Amino acid sequence: AFKRSDFEAMLNYYKRNYPREPYTEDTSPVVKAQVPVLMIHGLDDKALLPGALNNTWDWLEKDLTLVTVPGAGHFVQQDAADLVSRSMRAWLLR
Repeated sequence: AFKRSDFEAMLNYYKRNYPREPYTEDTSPVVKAQVPVLMIHGLDDKALLPGALNNTWDWLEKDLTLVTVPGAGHFVQQDAADLVSRSMRAWLLR
């Protein structure tokens, strides 16, 4: 997918979705996820630091399965493809 992706398109995605001033307060009610969640996180991710995982479970009504992967970065599915595949398969078959 990265070979077929246009770099400018990827940058435009972040430009469009990254909040800018003036920030507006979202007063809509918080809706928690009503399904079990599998989260796989590379511990060497420079964009989403491990501390960002704190209280993730507060947004969920169902179970959270968290797999942390030492040595993997932001693209954990590439850095640890076999582990990600095995984790997903085991989680889906549970």
